[in-house]
Amino acid sequence: MPLFILPLIGRFHPLIVHLPIGFILFALILMYYPRKDKNLLLPTVQFALLLSTLTAFFACITGIILYNQEGYAFDTVQNHLILGILTALTCLSLFLLVKKHQTLSDPKIHAGSAILFLCLTFTGHLGGNLTHGETYLTEVLPEGIQETFGWKIEEQFEPLSLNGEAWEEALFYEDVVQPILNQNCRSCHNEKNSKGDLILTSKESLLEGGKNGEVIFHKTPMESELIKRMLLPLDHEDHMPPKEKRQPVEAEVELIKAWLLTGASFGETLGQSGISMDLVSTFFEKNEASIYPEVQLEPLEEDVLKELKGKGFFIEKLSVTSPLLKVSTINFPEADNQDLESLEPILVYITILDLSLSNVTDDVIPLVGKMENLTILKLNETKIEGQSFEMLKGNTHLIQLHLTKSMVNGDNLEKLDSHPSLQKVFAYETPLAKEIKVEKLKELSFKVELGNFELPSLPTDQVKY
Repeated sequence: MPLFILPLIGRFHPLIVHLPIGFILFALILMYYPRKDKNLLLPTVQFALLLSTLTAFFACITGIILYNQEGYAFDTVQNHLILGILTALTCLSLFLLVKKHQTLSDPKIHAGSAILFLCLTFTGHLGGNLTHGETYLTEVLPEGIQETFGWKIEEQFEPLSLNGEAWEEALFYEDVVQPILNQNCRSCHNEKNSKGDLILTSKESLLEGGKNGEVIFHKTPMESELIKRMLLPLDHEDHMPPKEKRQPVEAEVELIKAWLLTGASFGETLGQSGISMDLVSTFFEKNEASIYPEVQLEPLEEDVLKELKGKGFFIEKLSVTSPLLKVSTINFPEADNQDLESLEPILVYITILDLSLSNVTDDVIPLVGKMENLTILKLNETKIEGQSFEMLKGNTHLIQLHLTKSMVNGDNLEKLDSHPSLQKVFAYETPLAKEIKVEKLKELSFKVELGNFELPSLPTDQVKY
Protein backbone atom coordinates (compact mmCIF):
# COMPACT_ATOMS: atom_id res chain seq x y z
CA MET A 1 0.00 0.00 0.00
CA PRO A 2 1.43 3.45 -0.92
CA LEU A 3 2.52 5.45 2.14
CA PHE A 4 0.14 8.32 1.39
CA ILE A 5 -3.04 6.19 1.49
CA LEU A 6 -3.53 6.09 5.28
CA PRO A 7 -2.89 9.83 5.85
CA LEU A 8 -5.27 10.58 2.96
CA ILE A 9 -8.02 8.38 4.45
CA GLY A 10 -7.52 10.00 7.84
CA ARG A 11 -7.94 13.48 6.43
CA PHE A 12 -11.38 12.53 5.14
CA HIS A 13 -12.55 12.24 8.77
CA PRO A 14 -13.95 15.82 9.03
CA LEU A 15 -16.02 15.10 5.90
CA ILE A 16 -17.12 11.55 6.71
CA VAL A 17 -18.13 12.41 10.29
CA HIS A 18 -21.08 14.41 8.96
CA LEU A 19 -22.69 11.28 7.50
CA PRO A 20 -23.53 9.54 10.81
CA ILE A 21 -24.61 12.88 12.28
CA GLY A 22 -27.18 13.31 9.52
CA PHE A 23 -28.39 9.69 9.58
CA ILE A 24 -28.69 9.62 13.39
CA LEU A 25 -30.70 12.84 13.50
CA PHE A 26 -32.89 11.56 10.66
CA ALA A 27 -33.56 8.29 12.56
CA LEU A 28 -34.35 10.11 15.83
CA ILE A 29 -36.73 12.51 14.08
CA LEU A 30 -38.61 9.58 12.51
CA MET A 31 -38.78 7.76 15.85
CA TYR A 32 -40.63 10.67 17.42
CA TYR A 33 -42.53 11.87 14.39
CA PRO A 34 -46.15 12.51 15.55
CA ARG A 35 -48.11 9.67 13.92
CA LYS A 36 -50.76 7.44 15.45
CA ASP A 37 -49.29 4.30 13.95
CA LYS A 38 -45.53 4.78 14.40
CA ASN A 39 -44.79 1.25 13.29
CA LEU A 40 -45.46 2.36 9.72
CA LEU A 41 -42.09 4.14 9.91
CA LEU A 42 -40.32 1.17 11.55
CA PRO A 43 -38.57 -0.12 8.38
CA THR A 44 -37.28 3.36 7.55
CA VAL A 45 -36.05 3.88 11.12
CA GLN A 46 -34.23 0.54 11.04
CA PHE A 47 -32.58 1.40 7.74
CA ALA A 48 -31.56 4.85 9.01
CA LEU A 49 -30.08 3.33 12.18
CA LEU A 50 -28.20 0.75 10.10
CA LEU A 51 -26.68 3.48 7.95
CA SER A 52 -25.95 5.48 11.12
CA THR A 53 -24.10 2.52 12.64
CA LEU A 54 -22.03 1.76 9.55
CA THR A 55 -21.01 5.36 8.94
CA ALA A 56 -20.36 5.97 12.65
CA PHE A 57 -17.86 3.10 12.78
CA PHE A 58 -16.29 4.31 9.53
CA ALA A 59 -15.95 7.78 11.05
CA CYS A 60 -14.28 6.23 14.12
CA ILE A 61 -11.80 4.35 11.93
CA THR A 62 -10.85 7.44 9.94
CA GLY A 63 -10.60 9.43 13.18
CA ILE A 64 -8.20 6.89 14.70
CA ILE A 65 -6.12 6.92 11.50
CA LEU A 66 -6.04 10.72 11.59
CA TYR A 67 -4.93 10.66 15.23
CA ASN A 68 -2.13 8.17 14.53
CA GLN A 69 -0.90 9.78 11.32
CA GLU A 70 -1.03 13.46 12.25
CA GLY A 71 0.67 13.21 15.64
CA TYR A 72 -2.09 14.63 17.86
CA ALA A 73 -1.41 14.37 21.59
CA PHE A 74 -3.75 11.80 23.21
CA ASP A 75 -4.68 14.32 25.94
CA THR A 76 -6.04 16.55 23.19
CA VAL A 77 -8.29 14.02 21.45
CA GLN A 78 -9.03 11.38 24.10
CA ASN A 79 -12.52 12.58 25.13
CA HIS A 80 -13.63 13.11 21.52
CA LEU A 81 -12.22 9.71 20.53
CA ILE A 82 -13.83 7.81 23.42
CA LEU A 83 -17.21 9.49 22.96
CA GLY A 84 -17.05 8.85 19.20
CA ILE A 85 -16.61 5.12 19.78
CA LEU A 86 -19.35 5.20 22.44
CA THR A 87 -21.69 6.92 19.95
CA ALA A 88 -21.07 4.20 17.37
CA LEU A 89 -21.67 1.44 19.94
CA THR A 90 -24.85 3.13 21.22
CA CYS A 91 -26.07 3.45 17.64
CA LEU A 92 -25.46 -0.26 17.06
CA SER A 93 -27.25 -1.16 20.31
CA LEU A 94 -30.27 0.95 19.42
CA PHE A 95 -30.44 -0.61 15.96
CA LEU A 96 -30.41 -4.13 17.50
CA LEU A 97 -33.07 -3.16 20.06
CA VAL A 98 -35.42 -1.80 17.40
CA LYS A 99 -34.86 -4.86 15.22
CA LYS A 100 -35.48 -7.23 18.14
CA HIS A 101 -38.64 -5.61 19.54
CA GLN A 102 -40.09 -4.43 16.19
CA THR A 103 -41.59 -1.41 17.91
CA LEU A 104 -40.66 2.16 18.69
CA SER A 105 -42.58 2.35 21.97
CA ASP A 106 -40.40 0.18 24.22
CA PRO A 107 -38.93 2.12 27.24
CA LYS A 108 -35.48 0.68 26.48
CA ILE A 109 -35.63 2.20 23.01
CA HIS A 110 -36.57 5.60 24.46
CA ALA A 111 -33.63 5.40 26.87
CA GLY A 112 -31.29 4.31 24.07
CA SER A 113 -32.36 7.16 21.79
CA ALA A 114 -31.80 9.70 24.61
CA ILE A 115 -28.31 8.30 25.30
CA LEU A 116 -27.52 8.35 21.56
CA PHE A 117 -28.60 11.98 21.24
CA LEU A 118 -26.44 13.01 24.22
CA CYS A 119 -23.43 11.08 22.90
CA LEU A 120 -23.83 12.68 19.49
CA THR A 121 -24.13 16.16 20.99
CA PHE A 122 -21.05 15.93 23.22
CA THR A 123 -18.94 14.16 20.59
CA GLY A 124 -19.79 16.80 18.02
CA HIS A 125 -19.07 19.59 20.50
CA LEU A 126 -15.64 18.19 21.34
CA GLY A 127 -14.89 17.70 17.65
CA GLY A 128 -15.82 21.33 17.03
CA ASN A 129 -13.47 22.39 19.82
CA LEU A 130 -10.62 20.57 18.11
CA THR A 131 -11.17 22.30 14.78
CA HIS A 132 -12.39 25.75 15.89
CA GLY A 133 -11.05 26.13 19.43
CA GLU A 134 -12.64 25.62 22.82
CA THR A 135 -14.20 29.10 22.93
CA TYR A 136 -15.74 28.97 19.44
CA LEU A 137 -19.35 28.88 20.73
CA THR A 138 -18.93 30.92 23.90
CA GLU A 139 -16.75 33.80 22.72
CA VAL A 140 -19.68 35.51 20.92
CA LEU A 141 -21.80 35.62 24.09
CA PRO A 142 -21.97 38.78 26.24
CA GLU A 143 -19.19 38.97 28.84
CA GLY A 144 -21.73 38.84 31.68
CA ILE A 145 -23.03 35.44 30.52
CA GLN A 146 -19.47 34.16 30.02
CA GLU A 147 -18.51 35.17 33.56
CA THR A 148 -21.67 33.64 35.05
CA PHE A 149 -20.93 30.22 33.57
CA GLY A 150 -17.16 30.44 33.91
CA TRP A 151 -16.64 30.82 30.15
CA LYS A 152 -14.77 34.12 30.35
CA ILE A 153 -12.27 34.35 27.53
CA GLU A 154 -8.77 33.68 28.79
CA GLU A 155 -6.73 36.81 29.40
CA GLN A 156 -4.50 37.76 26.50
CA PHE A 157 -0.82 38.14 27.34
CA GLU A 158 1.71 40.44 25.74
CA PRO A 159 4.69 38.72 24.10
CA LEU A 160 8.07 38.81 25.82
CA SER A 161 9.60 42.27 25.61
CA LEU A 162 12.77 43.58 27.29
CA ASN A 163 14.33 46.99 27.75
CA GLY A 164 17.44 46.94 25.58
CA GLU A 165 19.32 49.25 27.94
CA ALA A 166 18.43 47.52 31.22
CA TRP A 167 17.92 43.91 30.10
CA GLU A 168 20.48 42.52 32.58
CA GLU A 169 18.29 43.72 35.47
CA ALA A 170 15.26 41.70 34.30
CA LEU A 171 14.36 38.73 36.52
CA PHE A 172 14.99 35.54 34.56
CA TYR A 173 11.86 33.72 35.71
CA GLU A 174 9.36 36.50 36.31
CA ASP A 175 10.23 38.73 33.35
CA VAL A 176 11.33 36.12 30.81
CA VAL A 177 10.30 32.53 31.52
CA GLN A 178 6.78 33.21 32.82
CA PRO A 179 5.83 35.45 29.85
CA ILE A 180 6.98 32.67 27.49
CA LEU A 181 4.87 30.12 29.38
CA ASN A 182 1.91 32.52 29.38
CA GLN A 183 2.09 32.88 25.60
CA ASN A 184 2.58 29.22 24.73
CA CYS A 185 1.36 27.01 27.59
CA ARG A 186 -1.11 28.85 29.79
CA SER A 187 -4.22 28.20 27.66
CA CYS A 188 -4.03 24.48 28.54
CA HIS A 189 -2.29 24.68 31.92
CA ASN A 190 -4.12 27.22 34.07
CA GLU A 191 -6.32 27.11 37.18
CA LYS A 192 -9.51 26.47 35.17
CA ASN A 193 -8.09 24.20 32.50
CA SER A 194 -5.27 22.15 34.03
CA LYS A 195 -4.60 19.43 31.46
CA GLY A 196 -2.57 16.63 33.00
CA ASP A 197 -3.19 18.35 36.37
CA LEU A 198 -0.35 20.69 35.41
CA ILE A 199 -0.59 24.43 36.08
CA LEU A 200 2.11 26.72 34.70
CA THR A 201 1.00 30.09 36.03
CA SER A 202 3.26 30.51 39.08
CA LYS A 203 6.47 29.40 40.76
CA GLU A 204 4.56 27.18 43.19
CA SER A 205 2.50 25.35 40.58
CA LEU A 206 5.52 24.96 38.30
CA LEU A 207 7.52 23.28 41.06
CA GLU A 208 4.55 21.09 42.02
CA GLY A 209 4.30 19.54 38.54
CA GLY A 210 1.36 17.49 37.29
CA LYS A 211 -0.12 14.01 37.46
CA ASN A 212 3.04 12.56 35.88
CA GLY A 213 5.28 14.20 38.47
CA GLU A 214 7.70 17.11 38.45
CA VAL A 215 8.48 18.97 35.25
CA ILE A 216 11.80 20.50 36.40
CA PHE A 217 14.80 18.29 37.24
CA HIS A 218 17.60 20.34 38.79
CA LYS A 219 20.22 17.56 38.59
CA THR A 220 19.49 16.74 34.94
CA PRO A 221 17.97 19.97 33.61
CA MET A 222 17.79 18.89 29.96
CA GLU A 223 15.72 15.87 31.01
CA SER A 224 13.11 18.20 32.52
CA GLU A 225 9.68 17.54 31.02
CA LEU A 226 9.25 21.32 30.63
CA ILE A 227 11.89 21.44 27.90
CA LYS A 228 12.05 17.80 26.83
CA ARG A 229 8.56 17.90 25.33
CA MET A 230 9.22 21.19 23.55
CA LEU A 231 12.22 19.62 21.81
CA LEU A 232 10.35 16.57 20.52
CA PRO A 233 9.46 16.54 16.79
CA LEU A 234 6.30 18.50 16.08
CA ASP A 235 4.44 15.38 14.93
CA HIS A 236 5.40 13.38 18.04
CA GLU A 237 2.48 12.36 20.26
CA ASP A 238 4.07 13.91 23.38
CA HIS A 239 5.27 17.16 21.79
CA MET A 240 4.16 20.23 23.71
CA PRO A 241 2.50 22.54 22.99
CA PRO A 242 0.21 20.35 20.86
CA LYS A 243 0.71 20.62 17.12
CA GLU A 244 -2.45 22.64 16.60
CA LYS A 245 -1.51 25.22 19.25
CA ARG A 246 0.82 28.24 19.03
CA GLN A 247 4.45 27.07 19.04
CA PRO A 248 7.26 28.92 20.84
CA VAL A 249 9.84 30.45 18.53
CA GLU A 250 13.41 29.12 18.61
CA ALA A 251 14.67 32.05 20.68
CA GLU A 252 12.02 31.35 23.35
CA VAL A 253 12.97 27.68 23.54
CA GLU A 254 16.66 28.64 23.90
CA LEU A 255 15.79 30.92 26.84
CA ILE A 256 13.87 28.13 28.60
CA LYS A 257 16.90 25.85 28.09
CA ALA A 258 19.25 28.53 29.41
CA TRP A 259 17.08 29.08 32.48
CA LEU A 260 17.11 25.36 33.32
CA LEU A 261 20.85 24.99 32.65
CA THR A 262 21.69 27.93 34.90
CA GLY A 263 19.80 26.38 37.83
CA ALA A 264 16.17 27.34 37.21
CA SER A 265 16.40 30.20 39.68
CA PHE A 266 13.28 32.15 40.61
CA GLY A 267 15.18 35.15 41.99
CA GLU A 268 18.20 35.78 39.76
CA THR A 269 18.37 38.42 37.08
CA LEU A 270 19.56 37.77 33.54
CA GLY A 271 22.86 39.43 34.41
CA GLN A 272 23.36 37.27 37.50
CA SER A 273 22.62 34.14 35.45
CA GLY A 274 25.37 35.05 32.98
CA ILE A 275 23.08 35.27 29.96
CA SER A 276 24.59 36.86 26.84
CA MET A 277 22.92 39.72 24.99
CA ASP A 278 22.68 37.62 21.82
CA LEU A 279 20.23 35.30 23.55
CA VAL A 280 17.77 38.07 24.43
CA SER A 281 18.33 40.79 21.81
CA THR A 282 15.47 39.40 19.70
CA PHE A 283 13.06 40.54 22.42
CA PHE A 284 14.32 44.10 22.88
CA GLU A 285 11.56 46.68 22.68
CA LYS A 286 11.19 48.34 19.31
CA ASN A 287 10.64 52.06 19.70
CA GLU A 288 9.93 52.73 16.05
CA ALA A 289 6.71 54.68 15.65
CA SER A 290 4.33 53.65 12.91
CA ILE A 291 4.04 56.05 9.99
CA TYR A 292 0.38 55.18 9.58
CA PRO A 293 -2.36 57.07 11.43
CA GLU A 294 -4.18 55.38 14.30
CA VAL A 295 -7.88 55.72 13.59
CA GLN A 296 -11.18 54.28 14.77
CA LEU A 297 -13.40 53.42 11.82
CA GLU A 298 -16.55 51.35 11.46
CA PRO A 299 -15.89 47.93 9.86
CA LEU A 300 -16.47 47.90 6.12
CA GLU A 301 -19.16 45.69 4.63
CA GLU A 302 -17.56 42.72 2.88
CA ASP A 303 -19.88 43.26 -0.08
CA VAL A 304 -18.31 46.68 -0.68
CA LEU A 305 -14.79 45.24 -0.86
CA LYS A 306 -15.97 42.26 -2.88
CA GLU A 307 -17.50 44.55 -5.51
CA LEU A 308 -14.32 46.64 -5.79
CA LYS A 309 -12.14 43.54 -6.03
CA GLY A 310 -14.45 42.31 -8.75
CA LYS A 311 -13.66 45.43 -10.77
CA GLY A 312 -9.97 44.56 -10.63
CA PHE A 313 -8.64 46.49 -7.63
CA PHE A 314 -6.22 44.68 -5.32
CA ILE A 315 -7.28 45.47 -1.74
CA GLU A 316 -5.91 44.17 1.55
CA LYS A 317 -5.83 45.29 5.17
CA LEU A 318 -2.82 47.23 6.42
CA SER A 319 -2.67 44.83 9.39
CA VAL A 320 -4.88 42.52 11.42
CA THR A 321 -5.55 45.24 14.00
CA SER A 322 -5.96 48.24 11.68
CA PRO A 323 -9.07 49.13 9.62
CA LEU A 324 -6.89 50.93 7.06
CA LEU A 325 -6.40 49.50 3.58
CA LYS A 326 -3.79 49.11 0.85
CA VAL A 327 -5.32 49.63 -2.58
CA SER A 328 -3.48 48.92 -5.83
CA THR A 329 -4.16 48.72 -9.56
CA ILE A 330 -1.31 46.25 -10.09
CA ASN A 331 -3.77 43.80 -11.65
CA PHE A 332 -5.88 46.53 -13.22
CA PRO A 333 -3.51 48.47 -15.57
CA GLU A 334 -6.41 49.73 -17.69
CA ALA A 335 -7.87 51.60 -14.70
CA ASP A 336 -8.64 55.26 -15.48
CA ASN A 337 -10.03 58.27 -13.63
CA GLN A 338 -13.61 57.03 -13.93
CA ASP A 339 -12.69 53.62 -12.49
CA LEU A 340 -11.10 55.34 -9.50
CA GLU A 341 -14.39 57.06 -8.68
CA SER A 342 -15.76 53.68 -7.57
CA LEU A 343 -13.39 53.92 -4.57
CA GLU A 344 -15.57 56.71 -3.13
CA PRO A 345 -17.13 54.48 -0.39
CA ILE A 346 -13.70 53.56 1.05
CA LEU A 347 -11.70 56.81 0.61
CA VAL A 348 -11.28 57.34 4.36
CA TYR A 349 -9.93 53.77 4.77
CA ILE A 350 -7.15 54.05 2.17
CA THR A 351 -3.66 54.61 3.61
CA ILE A 352 -1.57 53.21 0.73
CA LEU A 353 -2.64 53.89 -2.85
CA ASP A 354 -0.63 52.48 -5.74
CA LEU A 355 -1.81 53.65 -9.18
CA SER A 356 1.44 52.81 -10.95
CA LEU A 357 1.19 51.80 -14.63
CA SER A 358 -2.51 52.76 -14.75
CA ASN A 359 -4.21 55.20 -17.14
CA VAL A 360 -4.98 57.89 -14.56
CA THR A 361 -4.29 61.56 -15.27
CA ASP A 362 -4.20 64.77 -13.22
CA ASP A 363 -7.99 64.75 -13.07
CA VAL A 364 -7.78 62.02 -10.43
CA ILE A 365 -5.87 64.26 -7.96
CA PRO A 366 -9.03 65.92 -6.46
CA LEU A 367 -10.34 62.44 -5.59
CA VAL A 368 -7.00 61.46 -4.03
CA GLY A 369 -7.10 64.70 -2.03
CA LYS A 370 -10.17 63.39 -0.20
CA MET A 371 -8.27 60.41 1.22
CA GLU A 372 -7.68 61.91 4.66
CA ASN A 373 -5.65 58.93 5.96
CA LEU A 374 -3.46 58.51 2.87
CA THR A 375 0.18 57.93 3.85
CA ILE A 376 1.89 56.58 0.73
CA LEU A 377 0.90 57.51 -2.83
CA LYS A 378 2.47 55.80 -5.84
CA LEU A 379 1.99 57.31 -9.30
CA ASN A 380 4.93 55.66 -11.06
CA GLU A 381 4.80 55.39 -14.86
CA THR A 382 1.56 57.32 -15.22
CA LYS A 383 0.59 60.42 -17.24
CA ILE A 384 0.42 62.51 -14.09
CA GLU A 385 1.97 65.97 -14.60
CA GLY A 386 1.14 67.42 -11.18
CA GLN A 387 -0.98 70.35 -12.32
CA SER A 388 -3.31 69.92 -9.31
CA PHE A 389 -0.70 68.91 -6.73
CA GLU A 390 -1.71 71.73 -4.38
CA MET A 391 -4.87 69.66 -3.64
CA LEU A 392 -2.67 67.02 -2.00
CA LYS A 393 -1.95 69.44 0.85
CA GLY A 394 -5.24 68.28 2.33
CA ASN A 395 -3.70 64.81 2.78
CA THR A 396 -2.23 65.67 6.17
CA HIS A 397 -0.81 62.17 6.72
CA LEU A 398 0.92 61.87 3.33
CA ILE A 399 4.59 61.01 3.92
CA GLN A 400 5.84 59.47 0.66
CA LEU A 401 5.06 60.32 -2.95
CA HIS A 402 6.40 58.08 -5.74
CA LEU A 403 6.58 59.68 -9.20
CA THR A 404 9.19 57.58 -11.05
CA LYS A 405 8.83 57.77 -14.85
CA SER A 406 5.82 60.08 -14.56
CA MET A 407 5.39 63.40 -16.43
CA VAL A 408 5.86 65.69 -13.40
CA ASN A 409 7.95 68.80 -13.94
CA GLY A 410 9.72 71.11 -11.54
CA ASP A 411 7.09 73.86 -11.44
CA ASN A 412 4.34 71.42 -10.46
CA LEU A 413 6.50 69.77 -7.81
CA GLU A 414 6.98 73.15 -6.17
CA LYS A 415 3.21 73.27 -5.60
CA LEU A 416 3.81 70.70 -2.84
CA ASP A 417 6.25 72.94 -0.98
CA SER A 418 5.23 73.50 2.64
CA HIS A 419 3.11 70.35 2.59
CA PRO A 420 2.15 69.64 6.25
CA SER A 421 3.50 66.07 6.35
CA LEU A 422 5.29 65.12 3.11
CA GLN A 423 8.83 63.92 3.80
CA LYS A 424 10.13 62.32 0.62
CA VAL A 425 9.39 62.35 -3.11
CA PHE A 426 10.87 59.81 -5.51
CA ALA A 427 11.13 61.25 -9.01
CA TYR A 428 13.56 59.14 -11.02
CA GLU A 429 13.46 59.58 -14.80
CA THR A 430 10.99 62.46 -14.80
CA PRO A 431 11.13 65.84 -16.58
CA LEU A 432 11.84 67.54 -13.26
CA ALA A 433 14.89 65.30 -12.75
CA LYS A 434 16.43 66.93 -15.83
CA GLU A 435 15.37 70.55 -15.32
CA ILE A 436 15.30 71.34 -11.60
CA LYS A 437 18.41 72.76 -10.01
CA VAL A 438 20.06 71.31 -6.93
CA GLU A 439 19.80 74.66 -5.11
CA LYS A 440 16.03 74.67 -5.68
CA LEU A 441 15.72 71.14 -4.30
CA LYS A 442 17.38 72.22 -1.07
CA GLU A 443 14.78 74.95 -0.57
CA LEU A 444 11.83 72.53 -0.66
CA SER A 445 10.24 71.38 2.61
CA PHE A 446 10.70 67.70 1.67
CA LYS A 447 13.53 65.58 0.29
CA VAL A 448 13.53 64.68 -3.40
CA GLU A 449 15.29 61.57 -4.70
CA LEU A 450 16.21 61.90 -8.37
CA GLY A 451 18.49 58.90 -8.82
CA ASN A 452 21.71 59.09 -10.82
CA PHE A 453 23.75 58.48 -7.69
CA GLU A 454 27.53 58.46 -8.04
CA LEU A 455 29.78 56.95 -5.40
CA PRO A 456 33.05 58.78 -4.71
CA SER A 457 36.17 57.05 -5.91
CA LEU A 458 38.28 55.51 -3.17
CA PRO A 459 42.05 54.87 -3.29
CA THR A 460 41.39 51.14 -2.86
CA ASP A 461 39.41 51.15 -6.11
CA GLN A 462 42.70 51.46 -7.98
CA VAL A 463 44.34 48.50 -6.28
CA LYS A 464 44.85 45.47 -8.50
CA TYR A 465 44.59 42.06 -6.85
